[in-house]
Amino acid sequence: MLSSSVSGLQTASLQILAAGGNIANASTPGYVSRRVDLATTGAGDVGVSGVTGTGEPDLLDDFVTLIQARAAFKLNLGALKSQSETLGTVLDLIA
Repeated sequence: MLSSSVSGLQTASLQILAAGGNIANASTPGYVSRRVDLATTGAGDVGVSGVTGTGEPDLLDDFVTLIQARAAFKLNLGALKSQSETLGTVLDLIA
């Protein structure tokens, strides 16, 4: 469970960086928009398969990506915190 939450945090961070860069550079001549591609593994986990150039920046799409990535980051952070607290409780019971 911990690795899934950490992977989710890393993915959301990359999406925020890519979308933020797209927004910041939207008016830069010749700038190629970036997108974080996601893929599922055989175990059903989702991970980053790569960051690719997509052409002209699309500000609406980038703002939506920022909102979604922010929500995903908060959810994964909450899950990680909950897992940490549960693990701490189990360790306290063992000790």
